[in-house]
Amino acid sequence: MYGILSESDLLALREQLGSRENRMRYLVQLAKQAEIPDDFRTSGREVFGCEARVWVQADWRDDRLALTVDSESRVVLGLLMVIRQALHGASAEQVSGYSLDDHFDALGLADFVTSSRRNGLRNVIAKLQER
Repeated sequence: MYGILSESDLLALREQLGSRENRMRYLVQLAKQAEIPDDFRTSGREVFGCEARVWVQADWRDDRLALTVDSESRVVLGLLMVIRQALHGASAEQVSGYSLDDHFDALGLADFVTSSRRNGLRNVIAKLQER
């Protein structure tokens, strides 16, 4: 349900994040930590449906997902990095069982996910789960 993360991982992180302000700061910090190649933003990697443009590269190496994400919005990139934390290194079974809504609810991040963002992020997950 949470990729490679356990319920206890999420509980510890949620307690650490605390207030809404700290959760927003966490998303922005995650966005700053994203390692994105210079030529990453190509039409073949773009995933549509979000209010901000999103790019995703998913590769399978030794039956584990290698995931690179980017967005023109820092908040959306932070949300994508939360997904990456859960799915980078995950098996196909873990990816197929991943629940975006449950993951974000468990971390207290659901209030940062507008309906437009949720649609776009669900499109990212659908793309990953169809592979």
